[in-house]
Amino acid sequence: MASNGAFCADYHMHSRNSCDSDATMAQMAAVALERGLCEIAFTEHYDLNPADQCPGFYDPASFFEQIEVARAEFEPQGLTIRAGVEMGEPHLYRETQGPVLSRWPYDVVLGSLHWVGDHNVFDPAYYQARTPGEAFGLYFAELVEMIEGGGFEVLAHVDVVKRTGFDVYRQFDTCAWEDLYRPVWQACLDHGIAVEINTGGWRRDVREAHPALESLRWYREMGGELLTLGSDAHRPEHVAYRFEDALALARAAGFSRVCTFHQRQVAGWMAL
Repeated sequence: MASNGAFCADYHMHSRNSCDSDATMAQMAAVALERGLCEIAFTEHYDLNPADQCPGFYDPASFFEQIEVARAEFEPQGLTIRAGVEMGEPHLYRETQGPVLSRWPYDVVLGSLHWVGDHNVFDPAYYQARTPGEAFGLYFAELVEMIEGGGFEVLAHVDVVKRTGFDVYRQFDTCAWEDLYRPVWQACLDHGIAVEINTGGWRRDVREAHPALESLRWYREMGGELLTLGSDAHRPEHVAYRFEDALALARAAGFSRVCTFHQRQVAGWMAL
């Protein structure tokens, strides 16, 4: 737990406003309260790649209508609810996504990379056709390009490629790819973009958070301070998943606090 006796904010979760979740905001928020969270952010998928799972599914008008209902119910009980969105490949779809971000009152925007060119990084075929160096190298290079394009506050699941990469190659050694991670961290530092500890990797066969301890230490040693926690929950039972371990990971990497956002600015800090 954090120093105030409560868990920190969960800044990466989805409801049925994302096409890969059936959960209502109320279901997710109720579990958040039960598990001692004081703040959450709904960060629904906004994906535009025509080959994606549900391109164009996200409806911001419906999202903001539902989040106001959730706020009215749960904020009097002590749960702050932030409005977020997870932008897929923001460097590629800026002209379409940008007006949506400008029109609606978001608190935090996540940037995610799920595609490298025409290849989905959750597709085993992407790895089967490449060596680990090729598969990971292409992904991290594209990730740097995405970060340098800006337009978001938090980099989501930095090394998401290790999920399917591990399934195909049967190994993933963070330390072997230090030369790929460090340019990503430098780009985040250069552009003031926060990094999340995404606990969703602990639910996959790779059994690691995004990022693992070694990589998070590199970010901290390079001067990184902006950090959030996110469960990447799509179901109520995954809200704040393994946050005790995430807090221990953050402390071991040299962090003493995580940040929160409001109106797309750092709004405060929570001590670990």
